Amino acid sequence: MSTIKIGSLLVKTLAKPVANSIKTQAKSHPKFKAFCISVAQGSHTLEMTLKMKFLGYKTEKIRPLNDARAVESGANFLSEAFVFAVAASVIFAESWRSRATAKNRRNYVDDVLENLESQNKSLTEMLEDTRHLNQTNEERLKQIEEDNMHLRQLLNEILSVSMGLKRHSEYQQQPTIITLPGISNE
Repeated sequence: MSTIKIGSLLVKTLAKPVANSIKTQAKSHPKFKAFCISVAQGSHTLEMTLKMKFLGYKTEKIRPLNDARAVESGANFLSEAFVFAVAASVIFAESWRSRATAKNRRNYVDDVLENLESQNKSLTEMLEDTRHLNQTNEERLKQIEEDNMHLRQLLNEILSVSMGLKRHSEYQQQPTIITLPGISNE
């Protein structure tokens, strides 16, 4: 960023010697001299016409500038126009660059926001799936607990009925341990 600003300052600084060169070339080259004279006469005519209209004077015939003054005036006009054009182009380029940077930044932010929104959406869906799975598991657990209670009641009924038929001492016997070959009892 600072490099661009230094470069633009350099271009503006170099534009001044070029403008001075335009002034010196206007005096030595005949075609450029004629062009400067026509530019100066045109700008002088326009300036005088506007002055007369704004000040309320009658429009009179405007006398042209003499050649020496016209060359000087035209060269000044062209050199100042060149400096102005350089400065305007530097400002335009800086404006364009800053707009491009802002546009790139907006695009980056838009992309990041879009990614975050899609990630948020997928995480929300995952959370909803997890909640649904948790609810299903709780319902299964509740069903298993109910089945377990029902089985306990059945077992209690079976044991109470069978206790009445068998002697109580048979239930208090120690279990018989069966040993299998190759398996130790330790």
